[in-house]
Amino acid sequence: MEWLFASWRHIRWYSVLGPALLALPASPAWGEGSWSASIGVTSDYVFRGVSQTYDSAAVQLGGSYQSPIGWFVGVWGSNVDPYPHAAASTEVDVFAGITRPLGSDLSARLAYTHYAYLDDPRPAHYDYDELSISLGYLDRLAATVSFVPDISSYSALRFAHRKQLAAFEVTSRWPVWHSISFTAGAGYYDLQRMFGVSYWAANAGLSYVYRKLDIELAHYFAQDSVRRLYEEQSANGTWALSAAMHF
Repeated sequence: MEWLFASWRHIRWYSVLGPALLALPASPAWGEGSWSASIGVTSDYVFRGVSQTYDSAAVQLGGSYQSPIGWFVGVWGSNVDPYPHAAASTEVDVFAGITRPLGSDLSARLAYTHYAYLDDPRPAHYDYDELSISLGYLDRLAATVSFVPDISSYSALRFAHRKQLAAFEVTSRWPVWHSISFTAGAGYYDLQRMFGVSYWAANAGLSYVYRKLDIELAHYFAQDSVRRLYEEQSANGTWALSAAMHF
C-alpha cells in the first residue's frame, strides 16, 4: 500500500501526482516498528504534471519509520530546478501521519508533509505545508484529497504569495505478468486562488520489481493550462525512466 499512498511525488507512479512516502503498510502490525530507506534516480522528476528539473535527471533519497500501531514519520529529498529557471536547489520533505485499517481490504491514511527548499536562489520563501487524507483498496487503488493552506509560487501569469491549493488524486497499480505491473493515475489541481486556473494531469506506465529494485517507465499527460502556467516545465508528452533501491 506504500506505493499507492505515495503523494505522486517521485519515482513510483507517484510521479505525476507524486514526496514519496516509504514502505508504509496498509494495516498496522503489532510488534516492533520497522525502518525503511530508499535511494533512486529518475530521468525527469515530475510532480503533478510539472517537471521539477526541466527535463533533467534527479537523485532522490528517503527514509521512514513505521510504528506497530500505525503512525509513521519520515524524510525524503531530491535535487530540483524550480520555476522560474534560475539555479538548482534541494527539496526536502518531512512527513508524519497515521494509517488505520477499515477492514480486510480497505485502509485510510492521514498525513502531514512539510516541503522545504534549501539553498533556493529565488528571492521569495517557498516552503509550504500539505495535509492529505487517503483511502486505499489492497495495494491496487488509492484516492487522495490534499489541501495546502500557505503555498507561494511563480507562474507565467503572476506570482502567488501564501495562497491555497487543493488536489484530488487517484493512483492504481495492477499486476500484468510475473514482476511487471501496469501503473496509472490522474489528478485534478485547483489553483483558482493562486492563478485563477485549474488543470488535470495523468500518467501511465510499466513497473518491474526485482528483489529490492523497482524500475518504472512512465508517460505523462498534462492539460494546456500547465504550459500556460509553467511554460517548458509542462510534462505533457514526457517519458521518464526511474529506478529505486529499497532497504
